[in-house]
Amino acid sequence: MNIEYKIIKILSNNVIVTEKDNKLFVLIGKGIGFGRKKGDIISEEKNIENKFIQINDKEKNGYENILTSVDEKTIALTEEVIALASERLNEELNSHIHVALADHINFAIKRTKEGIDIVNPFLYEIKTLYPTEYSIGEKALELIKEKLGINLPESEIGFIALHIYSARVNTDVSDSLKNTRIVKEVVNFISEKLNISIDEKSLEYSRLISHLRYAIYRIENNKNLENMFLPSVKKQLKKEFKISKEVCNFIAEKLDKEIPEDEIGYIAVHIHRLLEKN
Repeated sequence: MNIEYKIIKILSNNVIVTEKDNKLFVLIGKGIGFGRKKGDIISEEKNIENKFIQINDKEKNGYENILTSVDEKTIALTEEVIALASERLNEELNSHIHVALADHINFAIKRTKEGIDIVNPFLYEIKTLYPTEYSIGEKALELIKEKLGINLPESEIGFIALHIYSARVNTDVSDSLKNTRIVKEVVNFISEKLNISIDEKSLEYSRLISHLRYAIYRIENNKNLENMFLPSVKKQLKKEFKISKEVCNFIAEKLDKEIPEDEIGYIAVHIHRLLEKN
């Protein structure tokens, strides 16, 4: 037996918003909206090739506001980007992204039309830390140019990537941005302490910021990663361990958390690699 949905808004030929049992669903499929109108009943058919995406109750009011305040083409484009992200990542994203990303893209388009360019100082960090999300952000900009005729700046790739990453891990975009900023600040702190310039394209840089990303997560969530090499590190890398302590004091200040000695040891190894490289 086919489940029936009532159309409440047609966003494009390929994206429609429906209602069933007082719940909102976004339906995506080639030509699904063609020739249909608000109030029509649609059942699960073969042309709904992508998915039925339920907007959870918590986000329903926010999404209804988006439907009345944001251009239909922008919402449809956003839903296609979210569907693409879900497909590439092979996982469902937090429902809030349907509200947050549509709102973000809408304002990004407005800023671009007004000639306002928002700089993203963490673009390279985002690209390195979240490569899959970044590639989806690149595709999103291509779709926005192709379907809406708007050339968004490169900085938006990073912002869209952060929205996608945040929806993956069920956190606020502001928290993801904060942690990315801390990673950049820590790298700058290390660079100053060692009096070296760290090549952002180097393997050492990539390893360092990846470790810092997960270290920050562990510290914030009180998860300790045991370091079986800690005694050797303290004995053989005395200089690096001392510098790492200073680095971890800097991180502790930023996060208002104590840093386990195991983490200090791991960061000391990364500092050693940087010194060897330079």
